[in-house]
Amino acid sequence: MAEERKNEDRQYEAQFLTTEHFVLQTARTGTIQEANGRANLFVTSVSSAVVALGFVAQVTQMGEGFLFFALIILPPLYFIGSVSFVRAVQVAIEDMINARAMGRIRHYFVDRSPSVQPYLMHSIHDDYAAVLSSFGFQSSMLQSFMTTAGMVNVVNGVIAGVFVGLAIKAAFGSTLAVCTVSGVGVFFVTVALWRWYQVRAWANGEQNIVVLFPSD
Repeated sequence: MAEERKNEDRQYEAQFLTTEHFVLQTARTGTIQEANGRANLFVTSVSSAVVALGFVAQVTQMGEGFLFFALIILPPLYFIGSVSFVRAVQVAIEDMINARAMGRIRHYFVDRSPSVQPYLMHSIHDDYAAVLSSFGFQSSMLQSFMTTAGMVNVVNGVIAGVFVGLAIKAAFGSTLAVCTVSGVGVFFVTVALWRWYQVRAWANGEQNIVVLFPSD
């Protein structure tokens, strides 16, 4: 009886974890779709604004009307980019947690049936390095710019730089060189600040995860 009870418990465990694996896979699909949707909304907004700026530039001959219109339309774009970036970071962290949870489930099945391990392509560990190694990636500063959040960060930095350059031109009538240098400086500062936010958010997410099955 005890052996039968134990076998039944293992069957229930396997069924539960199989269902949980499916739920996590569905959740990962949802996070990827949301990140792509946010990025598409942001890029579409930027494209529409650029087209509108082009028409206004033709009509106003790049005069005060163009500066006025640009200074009005760029801040909302930066806001959309900022919230898109923050949400993209959040869903990336959610996806990372789901991927590591799936690694734990694979570890369970390998513990129960060690013979299946050679047939698994993905890692059976639940640490961050194991998740990256499953896809052949390495942790680096440049890797973060390959993500959806990294792309949004760079485009948003361009918007901030252009806005500051035009604002200086409108307020002080500075030369093109001064406006360009100021805009480039703001671009790098903005990208660096949001990059710092991204790193900090990932570090906070990492602190909330207890690694049970670390890789070597």
